[in-house]
Amino acid sequence: MKVSLNWLTDYVDVAVPVSQLQELLKQIGLPVEEVIETDTDLVLDLEVTSNRGDCLGHIGVAREVAAALGVALKPPRIGPLPTAGRVEDLAAVDVLDSDLCPRYIARVLRGVKVGPSPAWMVERLEAVGLRGINNIVDATNYVLMEYSQPLHSFDYDKLAENRIVVRRAKEGEQMVSIDGTTCRLDDAMLVIADACKPVAIAGVMGGLDTEVTEATTNVLIESARFDPLSIRRTSRKLQLMSESNYRFERGVDPVGVNEASLRACQLILELAGGELAEGVIDVWAEPFQPRRVSLRPERCNALLGMDVPADRQREILHRLGLSPEIDDGRIACTIPSYRPDLTREVDLIEEVARTAGYDKIPVSDKVAHSVSAEDLATRVRKLAGEALSAAGFDEAITLSFIDREEAELLGAEKIVAVDPLARKTNNTLRPTLLPSLLRACKANQDVGNAQVSLFEIAGCFPGAAEGHLPDEYVELAMVTTGRPAELRGALESVVARLAPRADLAIHPQPATHLAEGLAAAVLLDGKPIGTLGRLSRRVQGHYGLEHPIAVAAVRFEPLCRAACLTRQYQPVPKFPAVRRDLSIIVDEPVTWQQVRDGIDGVDQPLREALEYVTTYRGKPVPADRKSVTLTLVYRDAARTLRGEEVDEQVEQVLAALREALRAEQRA
Repeated sequence: MKVSLNWLTDYVDVAVPVSQLQELLKQIGLPVEEVIETDTDLVLDLEVTSNRGDCLGHIGVAREVAAALGVALKPPRIGPLPTAGRVEDLAAVDVLDSDLCPRYIARVLRGVKVGPSPAWMVERLEAVGLRGINNIVDATNYVLMEYSQPLHSFDYDKLAENRIVVRRAKEGEQMVSIDGTTCRLDDAMLVIADACKPVAIAGVMGGLDTEVTEATTNVLIESARFDPLSIRRTSRKLQLMSESNYRFERGVDPVGVNEASLRACQLILELAGGELAEGVIDVWAEPFQPRRVSLRPERCNALLGMDVPADRQREILHRLGLSPEIDDGRIACTIPSYRPDLTREVDLIEEVARTAGYDKIPVSDKVAHSVSAEDLATRVRKLAGEALSAAGFDEAITLSFIDREEAELLGAEKIVAVDPLARKTNNTLRPTLLPSLLRACKANQDVGNAQVSLFEIAGCFPGAAEGHLPDEYVELAMVTTGRPAELRGALESVVARLAPRADLAIHPQPATHLAEGLAAAVLLDGKPIGTLGRLSRRVQGHYGLEHPIAVAAVRFEPLCRAACLTRQYQPVPKFPAVRRDLSIIVDEPVTWQQVRDGIDGVDQPLREALEYVTTYRGKPVPADRKSVTLTLVYRDAARTLRGEEVDEQVEQVLAALREALRAEQRA
């Protein structure tokens, strides 16, 4: 932002040297990047942060300097202006999208004489980087650099039906901007149209057809407030940049819109003559309601680490135009319309700090930093990640937002919607991590990486009753293009690493998002913590996945509670173990859990482990049966086992399985 010193002194007495002014501006958050000296002026190139749109005009900068110096601000005086006729009889304004245009003001001037601007105005505009065009356009540009409020002047007689319609563009509409660019518009862009066609791209640039020329005698002056995000998107898409969109993207003063319009009319009447129509067309969706923010003086001092008396704090806030009042020991401020960046107590504390002087804050030669050990949740996360990495899974970090239909597709009964009217996509907080991971699978597939195994440990947001926050919890989710058995093995390895004493069980149970017959509930110590299985074809098709996907999603907190991270020492066995592979034929519906329960029901102190090996279907096994192969491990801590002893143990297992499951030993 370039500031002319000559121009600045119209609004504030700067009775300090330029070097001191530079230091002052730096202290209050407006550092000077460069001082440019012209024949008659000094121009300060200021660095203005994106939250201080009010300082993109000379009056805004003057307001800051006046507060810092403790002197009065002298804004332009706009007295009663001579009028003739009524504006309502001359023009009409329809705002069809008030979300993108909260306020639109129009005034009409007739009988103006377009010509060159006086030297003083051209000199000031050129000092801040704008070229003189004519007295009408220069007046609106002058107000732009004065109030940080963009305006636009239309040739009134070229507006069809003398009507302004603020609406979204129609798909495929075109308009030639004043710089000669042919702009192809779409329905996401806001335009200013007359009764027939677009005449300006709202907040970005006017149209060539209605620009003010030497032949213009009547003008309509626009002063408005537009949605910052909409302006930014339109500007970037059309690759059109202007001083106007730069300011609209950072926000303009909703109340100052009218004062800037009056100031422009005042200048035009002085420079180009003519008559101003009485009244104003002001379409305001929702009049401004000032925000109230309170400051605790003791909190201010505690946060800054220095003592600023309460009276001094109040004085600073008064100089900044915040109308401070003492209310029950607090300093209550009414936030003016040009300071939308002040929303919290800490914002007011920052105002006190920068005005009182950051250099006054004491600096210690010691920094206190408390060091604490990692908490349990962090340690468990790391160990789970290590176990899954060892199992061939890669960690993913995904966004928390998904589409509403994704949440419903995976069976979410309640969801947390995020601004569903303004956001067509990514408008819901995810109730599970699976949609995000499935999107990642699709992204990998699209670049030719067909074999994918991913996991994520992150927060989920299931829906809650109206008026309540979602019951956020942490979930471990896994997806793989491999077999469900591989996914189960990876989950078992995590539990074995974190909670070796916990009992992990997988029980068949249907789920909305899983394929029939390939869906199961995950239980930890008998309590359900999630689901595991193969993705249903319906969900797989929604994401455009070409290969079957196995998925698992479990709550992470139960794993943390069951975690036993301190490993117990066990001496290396002195005597060898005896391993026996056993293949049994059972009915098709029999699950591994049933086989395992049958074996666990046999009291065998010498049995050290039971391991699943594989399942076989096909000849010579009957069609309605299957062969399950398992390994039994036996060991005696005091001696070497004999083969006959182990054979007896295996025979006991077979007898139990025959009785419980009609099992037969496969030859």
